[in-house]
Amino acid sequence: MISDNEEAKYNHHILYEGSDIPGQASLVFDVILLDLHNPRDGITVTNQKVPEPCMRKSIAGDFVRYHYNGSLLDGTFFDSSYSRNRTYDTYVGRGYVIAGMDEGLIGVCVGERRTITIPPHLAYGEEGTGTKIPGSAVLVFDVHIIDFHNPSDNTQITVTYKPETCDKQAKKGDFVKYHYNASLMDGTVIDSTHNYGKTYDIVLGANQVVPGMEDGLMNMCVGEKRHIVIPPHLGYGERGVTDEVPGSAVLVFDIELIDMEEGLPEGYMFIWNDDVSPDLFSEMDKNDDKQVEPSEFTDYILRQVNDGKGRLAPGFDPYRIIDNMFSNQDRNGDGKITEAEFKLKADEAAAHDEL
Repeated sequence: MISDNEEAKYNHHILYEGSDIPGQASLVFDVILLDLHNPRDGITVTNQKVPEPCMRKSIAGDFVRYHYNGSLLDGTFFDSSYSRNRTYDTYVGRGYVIAGMDEGLIGVCVGERRTITIPPHLAYGEEGTGTKIPGSAVLVFDVHIIDFHNPSDNTQITVTYKPETCDKQAKKGDFVKYHYNASLMDGTVIDSTHNYGKTYDIVLGANQVVPGMEDGLMNMCVGEKRHIVIPPHLGYGERGVTDEVPGSAVLVFDIELIDMEEGLPEGYMFIWNDDVSPDLFSEMDKNDDKQVEPSEFTDYILRQVNDGKGRLAPGFDPYRIIDNMFSNQDRNGDGKITEAEFKLKADEAAAHDEL
């Protein structure tokens, strides 16, 4: 075998027809061995750095986000995801990348680093890729696994603290106030409500946050803390959030429920706490002109709420709710409610946000 930089002397039996080499000449070659492989070779995984604990390893069908540096066996660099400032994202075990990389990304942990050496028959073969990767080249990839998920994943919820007394649990329609710390799986910080000195406030079930956060907040008690992991299809999806969340990123939230206001029954935006007055229309019609103006209607509803006689759905703009209630009563859309319209509406089946 000819080793690196070894001189190889070939005798005169080697013929080069049509060349400038005279007959019976001994030849001298300076040889540098760039790489070698055997057609029976598989991939080689070395330099593994596996984080502890490793809760889960990737399987075929998982979607993996990873960084890599790619080089030839002699160290010649040909590509890097770091130079593009974004991960390489792919399903593994499905043939979307070269066969050797497809195999090398199976069984990895989030945060793991490994070197994957791939023979050419499991990479770009005899033809290579042109200028960057020559034909029959052995490839070396140093990879760092950022995160992975499976399209069948649900939100992972871990309760880290639960108060002894838990009288009420958050449900759809409740107005909840919570603190959160958000990060990516590799620890990159995204955001925190503590930076702003106030809670994040939403109505559960109103599509005001990503579905995974809805899942994570459901059935929480005031004072409870949870650690939740949200796959991208229940987070910000393939597009992510510009300059904040990369596309297809798994999200990690540590949340604490600070306060909660019970919502109304599903579908309702206003309810009465007391019996409805039989003189409702006349009470609204303050100037006794036999019609109710928007301002009269609004003042009356707000007064009932302030007096504890009625409730508006928490977490929404009260004036917008009242405007919708008024529009439902104003059958002909002329901007006022007549007693006839009011009675017609009262005779119909009770609607959720109507009087």
